[in-house]
Amino acid sequence: MISAVGKKVVATQNYIASYVGAKILESGGNAFDASIAISAVLSVVLPHTSGLGGDGFILIKSSEGIKAYNSSGWSPKNLKAEKINERDPNSVVVPGLVDLWRYLQENYTTMDLYEPLKPAISLATNGFYIGRALHHAIITSPKFNPQFEKLFGNKRFGDFIKLPRLGKILKEISKDPREFYEGKISQEIVEGLKTQGVPVEIEDFSQFHGEEVSLLKIRYKDYDVYEFPPNTQGLTTLQILKMVELSRINKLPYNDIKRVNNHVKISILAYDDRDRYIADPKFYQPPSYLLDEGYLIQKMTTEGIPVNLYDGDTTFFVVSDGENEVGFIQSLFYPFGSGIIVDDIVFNNRGYGFKDGVNKPEGRKRPLHTLSILLANKDNEDLIIGCAGGDLRPQIHSEVFEYYADYSMEIDEAVNAPRFMYVNGKVIAEKRLGIPATQTEYLSSEVGIVQAMKRKGNEFIAVADPRSEGVALPVH
Repeated sequence: MISAVGKKVVATQNYIASYVGAKILESGGNAFDASIAISAVLSVVLPHTSGLGGDGFILIKSSEGIKAYNSSGWSPKNLKAEKINERDPNSVVVPGLVDLWRYLQENYTTMDLYEPLKPAISLATNGFYIGRALHHAIITSPKFNPQFEKLFGNKRFGDFIKLPRLGKILKEISKDPREFYEGKISQEIVEGLKTQGVPVEIEDFSQFHGEEVSLLKIRYKDYDVYEFPPNTQGLTTLQILKMVELSRINKLPYNDIKRVNNHVKISILAYDDRDRYIADPKFYQPPSYLLDEGYLIQKMTTEGIPVNLYDGDTTFFVVSDGENEVGFIQSLFYPFGSGIIVDDIVFNNRGYGFKDGVNKPEGRKRPLHTLSILLANKDNEDLIIGCAGGDLRPQIHSEVFEYYADYSMEIDEAVNAPRFMYVNGKVIAEKRLGIPATQTEYLSSEVGIVQAMKRKGNEFIAVADPRSEGVALPVH
């Protein structure tokens, strides 16, 4: 089921996670209880996309307004590298996902933390069958190290796998999430990371917390559109949308080659600004004019600068309990992140997001982060859009939103509609778009995996991308 309608809905990239989230709602939990349950299950069954070794962001729309929490990790204080390679031990930053669970537990949940974590504990301890997405990630990943090969190397679709040490850690976290950062768990993790070359100290964990952030906002037609601020690339999505509106290419048919070509040029311009200006705001504040119409019009008279983009591996989901709307995204960055594993936990390679200039590697700094979430609203209507897509996320968010706002598609049609992407100097497009470009499959994960949710009045539509093994479920 790619879409579900009701007052309580859930849509994720994995059918087990969707089922678990729906059961939590059905048993009386709220959207935040369900979010922790889904997040934990995804951490077990899709360990190449996300997990306790990675980051998380949440966007909340409730009767109290809009809240956002950035739980992306910082680099170790002893980081000395001037350049970081893709799978370098220096690419591991302190993971923030568990702190995001703590934030929800302390502020929003209704259940004892063990209840939403119980399904993930069971899956990790007792085992689960490997799905298509994990199978594909295993066979296409490099042979990282003996730990990786022992855990995943010979596993294929339909094989049974257990992650007992991860199950044990999840059980300890259910008693107190800060154990992951300040207790015996963190000490074991830090020692395990240090033996594999990560320059981390226990203080890097114990002093880490995520933070509430204020979203960026633009006006697009009659919508208010929100995205996460730096250190994320949410600003890039808003620049693309604003330039699309200013250039009026949204008046052309969606499969018009002129629209596609100009959309690509606009994306190049926005990514150029991303690479120049976006960094950890504690180290650098980008110019305030980056969303000004005059500045963007001036940019559109210049030539675009090619950039190198990577599709990444992430997982995003949406939940509503009828009162609260949640968009939740978590990631390791590349498939299986750094490839470094400690106690069945796969650790991120987010430090590869550091580059030159304002985003250069420094201790206790967060790299430019590809994760973000789009929220749009008008009148009595909300949209939450998120995806797996790495560097491509701004293009994916903007294209799906444009399908909805400019081409009169319902949200499930907008998610399903054919997409194109500018990737590493070329345009790729799903075959059904019917344009001259590098062709991908009719439904291809190369153009991102989107989950989305729409509220109209008191009714919700949740959508799972048919490009994945996810489902959307209603709860009655």
